Amino acid sequence: MPGKCVVASANNYTVRAIEIALKDEKHTPIVARDGLEAVDLALDQSPNAVFLGVELAGLEGLDVARSLRALDPTEHMPIIFLAENQEQTRRVHEARLPLTEILTAPYDLADVKTRAKAALRAQERITELRQPAADPMLFAITDPLTRLYNRRYLLHRLAYEATRGVRYKTPLALMLVDVDNLADINHDHGILYGDMVLVEIGQVLKKLVRVSDVVGRCDTQDFMILMPQTDEAGAKLLADRILLTISQHHFIADKLDLHVTASIGVACSTGGDLTENLALVGRGENALDRAKQAGKNRVEME
Repeated sequence: MPGKCVVASANNYTVRAIEIALKDEKHTPIVARDGLEAVDLALDQSPNAVFLGVELAGLEGLDVARSLRALDPTEHMPIIFLAENQEQTRRVHEARLPLTEILTAPYDLADVKTRAKAALRAQERITELRQPAADPMLFAITDPLTRLYNRRYLLHRLAYEATRGVRYKTPLALMLVDVDNLADINHDHGILYGDMVLVEIGQVLKKLVRVSDVVGRCDTQDFMILMPQTDEAGAKLLADRILLTISQHHFIADKLDLHVTASIGVACSTGGDLTENLALVGRGENALDRAKQAGKNRVEME
């Protein structure tokens, strides 16, 4: 059955050879000019497989593969590496990435056709096995208590936004919001009241963020907000607004009227470096730790 395949290689002769082999089998090749575009096309076009050079402009092939494996829509997409020499073949083998194969130059077009056919069959089977038994929006990507995005989706989305930030050279910010003294609230008023506080804080965050921002619950008492195209000043402004709004909010239930505070850690990136973007979670956690150690109910920037 014909399918779509993204093709990305720094060698134009390799691209042309793969295109010919795919077209012979009635497949549609979609050529990416560099590694960053390969990620975009894999996400936007939902191909059946990706033929990927090892050394690419913008983002190396191994980093492209890692990005695709970190994103839910592409984590099981077959990747066929196009190694130009034995050294590149060795690097791919050592990476030990799942659902990947390697073709080493000179390429046998019959082998390319066979690999493409096998990749399409594998992709169809994986899709079949991953059909959800219930609403995927409820069980796959959302937190069951707050109905916000869960940690798994947040990390996938971070990988996506990190890659787009590099491609378009736009800043990226990440915020961690920790509910102060939640254990004391649970102890004094019961876990159900503590859960109510978490749900209401989640709703407060949803009302304060932009449509382009992504908010979710990433831990027992922590929320994460991803803010694409947001610099340090913009992130600090939102963090201060969130801090004030939570401190002024009335958490009312069964005649209780509780005031709650939060500690916030913010990390920002200029967007030009993929490693820096992907490190935002760790940096945000460092900033959050400083906010809590400094007395809570405050914002710290990293």
